[in-house]
Amino acid sequence: MKRRTLLATGVAGLVTTAIGRPAFAAPADRQLTVALVPLDDRPVNTYCPQMTAASAGAHVLLPPRELLGRFFTPGDGAAIARWLGATDGVDGYVISVSMLAYGGLIASRTASPTLATTLENLAAIRNLRTTRPGVVIEVHDTIQRLAITSTGTDLDRYRDLLVEWAKLYDQVVNLGQEELRARLDAVRAQIPDQVVEDYLAARARNHQVNRLMVEWVADGTISHLVLSEDDTAPVGLARAERVELEALVARLGVGDRVEIFPGADEVDALLVARVVAAGTTPSYRMEYAGVSGENWTAQLEGIPFAENIRRHVAAIGGRVVSGDADIVLAVNTPSAAPGQRAADLDAFVGRIGDLLAAGTPVIVVDPLIVNKADHDLVSQMENRLDLAALLSYSGWNTGGNALGLALGHGTARWAHLRSSGSGYGVPDLREPGVAHAEYLLYRFVKDDPWKNVVQVEAYAHARAQGWNPLALTPDQKTYFDGWVRERLVPLTARYFADHFAGHRIVLGRRGAKTFTATLARFESVRVELPWDRLFEVTLEPRLQLS
Repeated sequence: MKRRTLLATGVAGLVTTAIGRPAFAAPADRQLTVALVPLDDRPVNTYCPQMTAASAGAHVLLPPRELLGRFFTPGDGAAIARWLGATDGVDGYVISVSMLAYGGLIASRTASPTLATTLENLAAIRNLRTTRPGVVIEVHDTIQRLAITSTGTDLDRYRDLLVEWAKLYDQVVNLGQEELRARLDAVRAQIPDQVVEDYLAARARNHQVNRLMVEWVADGTISHLVLSEDDTAPVGLARAERVELEALVARLGVGDRVEIFPGADEVDALLVARVVAAGTTPSYRMEYAGVSGENWTAQLEGIPFAENIRRHVAAIGGRVVSGDADIVLAVNTPSAAPGQRAADLDAFVGRIGDLLAAGTPVIVVDPLIVNKADHDLVSQMENRLDLAALLSYSGWNTGGNALGLALGHGTARWAHLRSSGSGYGVPDLREPGVAHAEYLLYRFVKDDPWKNVVQVEAYAHARAQGWNPLALTPDQKTYFDGWVRERLVPLTARYFADHFAGHRIVLGRRGAKTFTATLARFESVRVELPWDRLFEVTLEPRLQLS
């Protein structure tokens, strides 16, 4: 694609948007600020929300790093509750119940935190409502997944059995499929009583807290709530809990302020974007690579993907339409038959190119393969599209994760461009523009070459040494920090040079004037393993605009 076309595409994409400040815009003399209690300390729950906000000129305020815990060390919920009470001058709160109540997502899957301690920590949300009666309080909690966390210990031998038992129990006891009872009993006999008791105790406590959060929406404590189903399935104990929670939402009449959907790690970024884009009510139209999302359910999810899209869109404050839309969600779904895949991808990427050329903002959602990008799709996009012209892209982890991360980033950026005609000078537009480009680069490198190439090699290398890639010792972690850095730093620099360098990005528009800048230089990238495992990576590129 010629550079002349790239510039024209970027300018056209801005001309079609309306001008107007989001309802939650901060005063002109300061950034809009969102106080975030994240799900845990991993980049997906800290860096991703920060970059989502930064791409829109906003700021995320996090608790001190030492309060968030790390991997199997829980965060300090009581101290985070005190931190919440001391925050001031913010435009909205996004609060993970998993962190505030239990110390993070992994801690929430254990029976250790007592209900009494949990409720003491959660009282901070009530206190916020009392002391800041008009503030927006966005809250999210997880419906516990079926699997326990892999720990590298003897407990791991029961992980798959517990999942099977949880599914069978739901099928037999809740859904009346008595023909499965013999298998249910056989699986249960292979799991120690204490393991099942701890598992059920954690589920019971978490479900009680899930219910309490819905009740707090009804009484006005919480402005808006997301209950995300962490790695779910069409059947299982999580399904039964969801059905009960849906009934409670209906009974209390709070369906307009509560969403329940498959996902978890994406919700911090999604709700930060909801605060950033408040008042814009974006509309979205879907374009599918293959089958309709109405007829496809992503792996580890329990509802059709089109329904998951509708629920995520509602959570960000938007709406799905079938005609003209503010934003197109280009969604990579499977083909109806394997032989159609090449033609489907060719047509799909062609449609994305046509949309960009017509000035239509596009978000690309790549939920097809769990834990990584569809390399065939990304390769076509690299060869035929200007990646820097996209609002966002994600192919990370589960379908809901990929959807929410791309939706949050793209919507925040769209809202910023929409409002760029008021109250900004050119320097104010450049900082969000470079953050947007850095986050796009992060997403493509992390979701495709990291997941499809470098991580695969890292897992193989670890196993060849007799090491567990999901439970590294401190020395092994230090070794792999260097090993991964040696590969990802030059890879990220090359990716920038091949697909971003020299491309122009739209910064904003005032009146008839469109501001653009050229992606001029790759400065550096911070690379390390955030936890003692090879599943995810910290990757923070720094770029320069000309």
